[in-house]
Amino acid sequence: MTNTQERDSTAPVQHAGEEHVIAAEPLTHDQVDKWWFQDGGLLRLYFLIFIAVLSSATNGYDGSMMNGLQTLTYWQDYFHNPHGSTQGLLNAIQSVGGVCALPFAPNLSDKLGRKKTIFIGCLIVALGVGLQSGARNIGMFIAGRYFIGMGSGISAVASPLLITELCHPQQRGKLTAVYNTFWYFGSTIAAWTTFGTLQLQSNLSWRLPSLFQFIPSFIQVVLIWFLPESPRFLISRDQNEKALAIMTKYHANGNPESEWLRFEFSEIRASLRLEKESAKSQWKDLFKTPGNRRRMLICISCGLFSQLSGTGLVSYYLGKVLNDIGITDPTFQNKINGIYAVTNWVEASGAAFLVDRFGRRPLFLLSNSVMVCTFAIWIALTAIQNRTGSASIGSGVICMIFFHSFFYNIVWVSLNVAYPAEILPYHLRAKGLTVLNLSISCALFFGQYVNPIGIERLGWKYYIFYEVWLVIELIIVFFFFIETQGSTLEEISQTFDGKEAVENVKVLALEKANYTAAEEYAGRV
Repeated sequence: MTNTQERDSTAPVQHAGEEHVIAAEPLTHDQVDKWWFQDGGLLRLYFLIFIAVLSSATNGYDGSMMNGLQTLTYWQDYFHNPHGSTQGLLNAIQSVGGVCALPFAPNLSDKLGRKKTIFIGCLIVALGVGLQSGARNIGMFIAGRYFIGMGSGISAVASPLLITELCHPQQRGKLTAVYNTFWYFGSTIAAWTTFGTLQLQSNLSWRLPSLFQFIPSFIQVVLIWFLPESPRFLISRDQNEKALAIMTKYHANGNPESEWLRFEFSEIRASLRLEKESAKSQWKDLFKTPGNRRRMLICISCGLFSQLSGTGLVSYYLGKVLNDIGITDPTFQNKINGIYAVTNWVEASGAAFLVDRFGRRPLFLLSNSVMVCTFAIWIALTAIQNRTGSASIGSGVICMIFFHSFFYNIVWVSLNVAYPAEILPYHLRAKGLTVLNLSISCALFFGQYVNPIGIERLGWKYYIFYEVWLVIELIIVFFFFIETQGSTLEEISQTFDGKEAVENVKVLALEKANYTAAEEYAGRV
């Protein structure tokens, strides 16, 4: 998603999702001299988009909830103190459900629409929450978590698509970055919910947090119908009048004569027409050209790096990490879990608004360079604490966990989805984001299943694996991640596909889209 805010308003504009369609004449942006909250249409739109953002909160709730449950005596006793591979499976099965959702989630989004796909995902989450919160044995609890993973996996594909395709081009980059930061919103709610139910002297101490996991999805089930459908989806289904009505209401604040609206609407129709006239997108296209292979390397890397940068140790197994440094009190562990969630949400949300100011590549390099150092100190302090039993060294480990998470939050939350969506062409975006989610789920499964076994058997020495991995991350970011700040989609494509490929597409676009914006708006072609 190109940052159009950085571009001169008199220049031809290109948007995420409609690459290579060239405007014949310069256009003036209707909102160029306004803040988004001064425009009634955009204000209403972004209020409604919050409904789709809640899909990220559902996933975030899961990590903190499981952190909290594993410190509760009643949960431990009810499920006979799960540990090792059993404990790993309890967490990892959620990722298995997410992986199982990925083969058909893009097709649901493209055939039924983004809204209906989110609704289906939420209903599956409801099934999972029912099984999980009412579990009579560990098998029922595991089955519930599987369905939660499947439902949230479906929503996690459709929601970013809907947000990307509904947002006005000027705010699209920031809002897509903000989407993933709401992982910590859900995490914060879960952390303090489990802290509150810690005082309950019954199995409600773990059943209530499990039940509350459905709250974000419940809000979506009720309110999703108030959120407009993607104009691109509607146009692809020949529902042009509905799409134009949505764009007029929200992007032009109800003004059907808006020059910007006419251009944006005609550009979307032109790009979708080109896509229909060309060969249909296939999965093999993701790896067909050198440019697309590099895109896939970045998408897969973003998925893996976002989950295997050391923070996964505390996202699901904070209790084990704290036990390892001598902090065993459940109340204190839950307090740390809650404070950790809140600080992460604040940091990640703030970082989402830095991407257009400092650029993507500098932030990626800063984040990974510092994480190599902070994690090394984390390992050293843990080793010293294990040898000496010093409480002050244990406090140092906690501080280093927060420092490490701060630099992780700079990019691996806000840009984890936004950056891949930005570099993917429109016709490959749904499939590319599916690959991203697949790599996230695989990395989650590895971390959730292997981490408790590694910590149990190797202690702090297991952390060395993550230090080596962080060095690999830094190398890949340095050599393969490009800067996209202020670039048009055409310029980004030139970096991946070469100048000649871009020029060929320009010629094709001009041949196929030989019309004026006004003619297209009036429906005369």
